[in-house]
Parts: sequence; structure tokens; C-alpha cells
Amino acid sequence: MDQRPTIRVCLVDDDEDYYVITRDLLAEIPSYAFEITWINTYERAIEEIARSSFDVLVFDYRLGAKNGLDLLRQVLAKGVRAPVIMLTGQGDREIDMEAMKAGAADYLVKGKIDAVQFERSIRYSMERFSTLEQLRASRDSLRTTSQQLEKALGSINEELETAKRMQKSLLPQTFDAFPGVEFSGVYLPSGAVGGDMYDVVQIDDTHVAFLMIDVCGHGVPAALITAMTKVSFTRYILKNDSPKSIFTQVNAELCRFMPEGRYVTGFLAILDLTTKVLAFSRAGHPPAMHASALNRTVDYLTTGAPLIGCFVDSQFEETTTSVAAGDTIVFYTDGVAESQNKSGLRYPMQRVEEIIVAEGKKPAREISAAIIDSLKEFAGSEPQADDVTVLVVKIL
Repeated sequence: MDQRPTIRVCLVDDDEDYYVITRDLLAEIPSYAFEITWINTYERAIEEIARSSFDVLVFDYRLGAKNGLDLLRQVLAKGVRAPVIMLTGQGDREIDMEAMKAGAADYLVKGKIDAVQFERSIRYSMERFSTLEQLRASRDSLRTTSQQLEKALGSINEELETAKRMQKSLLPQTFDAFPGVEFSGVYLPSGAVGGDMYDVVQIDDTHVAFLMIDVCGHGVPAALITAMTKVSFTRYILKNDSPKSIFTQVNAELCRFMPEGRYVTGFLAILDLTTKVLAFSRAGHPPAMHASALNRTVDYLTTGAPLIGCFVDSQFEETTTSVAAGDTIVFYTDGVAESQNKSGLRYPMQRVEEIIVAEGKKPAREISAAIIDSLKEFAGSEPQADDVTVLVVKIL
């Protein structure tokens, strides 16, 4: 009894001689036993293939008034699930490419096929088809799961409130625990929860980190990514005092988990409280502002800025600036810079510059409140379209 795996092949070709050639080629393949069904007309092929079950379909391109591409499209439209190998003539490269675009798994050139090549094509087509079927099933499963989740999320306000409280708990809760600096943060999500986050982390007795992140998108998905990103940053901040190195490690970690179409922008600064040197890196995020108490001028802190979570080999940059007692640093998300009023005009960031210069001697919480008041006054009754986050840091 033949113990070899059996492959059911359907050959559609109007030339009986080629059926004989195909049968003999398949007989030379030692790895499999083949059951071959020969169909010699286009019309019969549509009927037979629709009601039968084949492992591989082999179509000749030339089938009288119709052709193999027509047959391919027709059987696919009827929901037939099997890999198709197209037989074409020498020099028919355009047809070969068109067949692949239409859904063929492979193509072979008539007159140049031997048993080894035929076996390779059959095996490749079946494996490729199996992989595509698994991907299709996974996609359908994910789509169903996504729809179920979306439906559930639309009706669970209590869970949203819990998420809101949890996200708020991730923000710094004290404002006087860091010798040498004073800070005040404001977070205004555009919905119940959002994709912005800021943090202040004391690394050791002489270093403190200031982090601002913004996840692409809004709502619960963005909030979940934000929480994951914040945890990742905190872990690496406590191990390292180089913003560039931290960005590199966080990016490599998030690239493994980031959903398609999502990314994170961020600004990370680490202050040496002894030398008053601020090292910083930026990742697709608006530059921070540094207001000098001595010169009463505002500089923008900027570096090269690849996004986080897109490419594992992204190269981040780091630079430094000196700060002094009385200076003010403002970190913010694009919800500030892109806020609009009824006329569609964007909020002028010059207003923030004017506030931090004019109010520079006031506590950080009064400066952050003044920035938010200015933003709300500008927007008027226009709804908030994006999360708004501001972190004001005063050097003591």
C-alpha cells in the first residue's frame, strides 16, 4: 500500500497531449502520490472545481475564447480555496505578473518544466496558500475580537472611570519631594482617558528626570499604550542618566509590542542638580522652552527626533544646556501648539513665551495655570480636539 501523502491535482488544459505530459511528470515525483483530474474546457472547469475539493489547481493560460486568468478570477469569486499554478508561454512575463496579482500562487513556463521544478512549484504553492489561510483566519479572528471589544467598550462607563483614575494615579502626586526644583503639571484629556503623560523621576540625590510623552490616537487604546510606555521609561530612567540611551532602550522594547499605525513621541530631560546641566533628547515631540531668568529670553530645546515604536534601529540624539536658579522650563504636547479657535487659527506659542518671561518669578503652579487659562481663552467655545498636557519646571 502506497504510504506517500496524496495530493489531488486539477489540470485545466484543452490539449490532451499536455495532460499526458503532466501525468508523466507527476509520476516521476517520488515524494508524493498524485490524483490528477483533467478538465479540457473552461465551462466544465467552473462547474467541476466549484463542487470538488482539490489541493492544487493548474490552469493553462490559453483556453479557447477564455483564458486562465478569467478562470482564476471566476473560481476565486465563487469562494474556491485552493492554490493556483498558471501555465504560460515563454516570454509571457506580463501575463505571469498579472496572474500573480490576480491571486495565483505561482506560474510555470510550458515546455520548460521538469519533475523537480513541478514538485517545487506545487510544494511552494501549497505552503504559501497554507500560510495565507492562517493569516486570513488570524485577521478574521482579530477583526471579530476587535468588534466585540469596541462594542463592550461603548457600554462600560464604570470601567472607563476606573481607567481614568488609574491613569491619573500614574502622574506625579507630590510637588515638593525634589530638592533644587519645583514643578507643576496639568493634564487635560480630550476624552475620559487619553494618550498624554508626564512624569518627574528622582534618579538619585543629584539627578532628576522630566518626561513628557504623547501616544498617537485617543481614548482607551492610547491610554493603555501610554501606561505601558510610562512603565518602560521609568524602568530605564532609574538605570541610566543618558536621555539618548534611555530613548534607544525604550524604543527597542516598544517596537516589539506597538500595534500597527501607533507610535509615541516624547521629550526626556535629565538635570544634574550639582552642575545645573540639563541633558535632553527628543523623539518626534515639540521642543521644550527654556526661559532664562538672567536674560529674560526664551530658547527652544531641540534635537533630531525620530518617533518611538516605529523602527528598532532609530538613532536618537542628545545635547545639553546650562540652567540657573530662577530659570523656567516648559514641556508640553502638541495639543497645546495645535489648539484652534472658531476661526481655525492655531494657538500662538509666543503667548507661552510671554507668560513664562513675565511670570517667571511666580511658583510653577501659577505659571502652568496661566498657560492653561491663556489656551482656554484663545480657544473659546471651540471643543478640545486633542489631549493637552503642560509641565512647568522651576530651577531653585
